[in-house]
Parts: sequence; structure tokens; C-alpha cells
Amino acid sequence: MAGFQTAITINEAMERIKNKAYLLPAFQREYVWDTYQIEELFDSLMRGYPISSMLFWEVKDQSKEAWKFYEFLDYYRERYNTHNKLFNTQGHKDFYAILDGQQRLTSIYLGLFSHYDIHKYGKRWANDDRRFKICHLYYNLTQSKEPENPNVEHEFLWIDKNETKEQNIFEDKNNQKWFKCSAIYSIGNINDIINFSQHNNFTGSERERLCDFHTLIFNTKDEAKINFYLETEQKPDKAVNIFIRVNSGGTNLNYSDILFSIAIANWKVKDARTEINSLVDIIKEDFNINKDLILKGFLYLFHNNIKFQINSFDNAFIESIEQKWESIRDCFLETFKLLRSFGLEDKTLSSKNAILPILYFIYHKNLTEHIVNSVSQKENRKLIKKWLLRALIFKPFGRSADTVFTNTRRAFIKEFKQGSNKYFDNNTDLFPFEKIEKEAKYTRNIDDEFLEYIMMYRKNDPETFAILSLLYPNLDYKNNDFHKDHLHAQNLYKEYKKIGEERKIKTPNYNYLSFELYDALPNLQMLDANENEAKQDKLLKQWVEESCKNESDRKEFLERHLIPDIDLSLENFDNFYELRKKLLIDKLKKILN
Repeated sequence: MAGFQTAITINEAMERIKNKAYLLPAFQREYVWDTYQIEELFDSLMRGYPISSMLFWEVKDQSKEAWKFYEFLDYYRERYNTHNKLFNTQGHKDFYAILDGQQRLTSIYLGLFSHYDIHKYGKRWANDDRRFKICHLYYNLTQSKEPENPNVEHEFLWIDKNETKEQNIFEDKNNQKWFKCSAIYSIGNINDIINFSQHNNFTGSERERLCDFHTLIFNTKDEAKINFYLETEQKPDKAVNIFIRVNSGGTNLNYSDILFSIAIANWKVKDARTEINSLVDIIKEDFNINKDLILKGFLYLFHNNIKFQINSFDNAFIESIEQKWESIRDCFLETFKLLRSFGLEDKTLSSKNAILPILYFIYHKNLTEHIVNSVSQKENRKLIKKWLLRALIFKPFGRSADTVFTNTRRAFIKEFKQGSNKYFDNNTDLFPFEKIEKEAKYTRNIDDEFLEYIMMYRKNDPETFAILSLLYPNLDYKNNDFHKDHLHAQNLYKEYKKIGEERKIKTPNYNYLSFELYDALPNLQMLDANENEAKQDKLLKQWVEESCKNESDRKEFLERHLIPDIDLSLENFDNFYELRKKLLIDKLKKILN
């Protein structure tokens, strides 16, 4: 019978997850909680706080085949193990689909049975244990110190197994005893708790905390923690509507998650969730995108209204997307492949939104198979690259991104009419980058103030790659690996500073340049990996002299690398900085105007 049901214990809920009696419908979003949210959830449970009722749908008979259903995560790893496994419900017993409560149930399951893998800061992204902290949830039984999180009373922490050695009891540097939460299943009853406590020399308060935790998991029906409402009507569309209504009222589920749920729930043949997630995962090997960009791409390519709105994703629109899916997927892949050939990577592509006009042109001009390598598309590659690099500098997609999206599409067709199969106002075969900039209303005169401002960009700023790519347009970014390189080597700044301090003694009004300026564009160039390896940390003056056989070579070399023809010693860095800045500004004026 539909309605609120008798509450169940945490242990009963966990058993149902393990036995596949709880599954996730395709339209349910993926797991998104951070470690601190899980820790605070366990604290709330220990304090007896209500954690809100959950909403389940009882799935029987033909309803099992209405949607695709997925298992709960068996463990979580940032970027690499975030997708739930598809579960074949054919012949499976009746089960419950979780409409609301998935994040909380998954969090409890991970804490009691699994691990949460956190990427190590500064490590390259790869699906390799060495690049992650593999953490298990521990409960502080001692609590002789204030918890790190001031919001909690009971301290739970995800701790790296390299620190705990995966012991059931881990003692930290403050002599606090931490209990591995998954070990609670090795303790059967109160006598086991007493024996376990004696074996580990627990104090009375430590034993009491362990007893309370055991009670939390295995408590009686009268103290059960999982409250839920059960929907029993076998109408899959009603289940989707309930899910949307529950999750569109100001909760943490964002609007694009709801749209994604609608989209994948209405694909008839393909497994939309797997298809879209797979596309995102492939692109994420080089560019860290999410499904929002894919959804926005659907609208930019085919819909009158580019804004995220529920009524945009009606059945007819979703059906048309499913029919075109392979060509859309391939176009996304080739578009990002094109960006990679420009030398871009995730940290230098500061605006993922800038790809949408490129995607539109490639898709509707049927250039997917030709845009990256075909000789016939050489001019388009040049124009697209110019548009993209300028967009990364001028940043047209700000807070009013949807308005800019609509405007940029007008560069292709003034009045977009959904379903008309007309996507261009004329038959031009060239990417209209000037019209796009005009429609986006961000064309501007490149004045000295703006150019002085961008000269402040430093080596690791994402815009720096775009600017250097414009300044060094003839390099083969597709076939070579290029580095942003300091002309005067980075590790020589201390020497320059020492020279400056000595000069300041003689000339009190003199100020040497800060490292922020030393690290900025006037002291940067683009070098291919081989050249950079040869240059290494050589003095700039030495590198130029060794690279040039005669005066003619020197002149050509300096022009190619945009280096002023002056004394290139470190002692003359101040003069070098000002003259090279002027040289770069003069060239950018010509390029950007």
C-alpha cells in the first residue's frame, strides 16, 4: 500500500542494497557527495537528528522493463569510478527504485562497506592507486581533542589506508583511537563489544561510543533510522514526475541534473545515461567537461531556446536527439580533437562554452570527418583557431552566457527555426569568426590599457597559452609538444633580485621587478619541447649566442622569438622587460585589431 511505511534499520537498508532489492532508476543522478558531507551525515545519525524521509517506488512486472536500472556504487573514486553499473532486471525479483535518498544511502553504504578514493593534490590524473588516497571511514572513539570540523559532535573522518594500514583500530599521534566503521559487522552483540573493548584496552567512554555506534546500525524497529514513503502505482511516467517535483524545489539537485534525468528517461532504444557518460569520459581524458555542456550542445544545435528549461526537453525533441546521437557524439569528439591539435588542454581551455559555435559549424556543415586533417579545411582550421584564442582572451561567455549563445548563433542564421532543417542564411563555406564576434557584441578597440593589463598574465594563467599562440602562430602545435618558457630562466630570479638589491644601495630610488612581473608575459615565449630541453636554464644571452652562427642568424632568431636586439644579460633585465613588453603589445595590436 502506498504511503509512509514502517521505518527500517540502517542494517536492513544496507542488506537490501547488497541484495539488489534497492536499485537506481536511469533518471536518477549520479553520486556527488564530498567526504565532509558523509562525515556530517554519520554525526547527525549518531546525534539522533532526523535525516528526512526517503521516497521509494515499488517496481513490479512490466515496470521493470520501462526504464533501465542501476546498482549502487561499490566504491567511489574521483573522476574514474563515479558511474553506477547497469543492472539486468530481466527475471529479477520485485525491487524498490530509489526516487529520493540515493545520496544518503550511498554515503552510508560507502562508509560501512567500502572506500572513497581522493585524488592526491599535484598528481597527474590517471586511474592508478598511486595517484589516490584510498580512504576508509573511521570513528573517533577517544575524542580527547576538539574535532577538526567545529560543526560535529561525533568525529568521523575518511583516512588514507597508508596511514591506518587498514587496521580496525588506528591510534593517531594524539593517542586517539579510531574505529574502522566497516569493522562493526565483525561485532555481533553486546558481549562481542565487551570482548573487543577489553582486547583493545578501551576506556569506559570509548566502549560506550562503540556501543552507541553498534546500536545505530543494528537498532531495533522502535529506534529505526530510515523513514520512507512508498509509491506502489505501476506508472513509470508518474515515477519520473514525482522525482522531478521532489527535486526541483530548491534542493541540491541542480537544474541540469533534472533535465538530464528527463532526457535519459525518454530515450527509447539506446541507454542514454551510458552513452552520454561515455562521451564525457572520453573527452575528460584531455578536457574536464561535464554533462551540462552536452545538454547545452543539444539546445545550441537544434532548439529555438538555448536556455535550460524543462519544457525544452519534450518527447519530440528528445526523440530527435536520440535519432541523431551517433553524429552528435562524433562531432563532439572531433571538435575536442581539433582543439587538441591547436595545442590546447584542459588548463588552457578556460571557457568550454566557446566550443559551441565551433560545434554548430562543424555539425551542420557535415565536416565531422574532415575538420581535423583534411587539406580542404585548412582555412577553416585557421579561422576557428583565431576565433577560439580571441574568445579565451576576451571572455564573451560571462554571467549572461545564454544571451551570448543566442547572439553567436545569429552569426549563422538570424532566425533559427526548430525543425526547419535550415541552419545557415547563406552558403558560405568559411567559419564566420568576425560575424560571431560582432553578434556577441564584444568586439572592441584594443587600447593600450587593455594590452597593459594582459601583459600581467603569468605563466600558469590559462589565458597565457592563448596569447602566446597568437604571438607565435606559425608553430606546429598539432605535431609537436610546446612549452611556455621563461626567456630569463625562472631559477635566475634570485640572482636578479640580488643584483637589484646591490643596485638599490647605490641608487635608493631604484626598485627591482617583483617575481610576479618576472613570471609574466614579457619574459615568456613558446618553445617546442626539444628546443626547451636544449635551452634548459641557460642564460638568455648564452642561449642566443649558441643558437646563432652570425649576425644574420641572430637577427632572424631574435625576430622569430620576439626578442629585442639589446644587451640580453641578466643585469639588463629591467630594460629587456620594458622593450619586450612594447614589442609584444605592438604585435598584439596588429593581431587583435
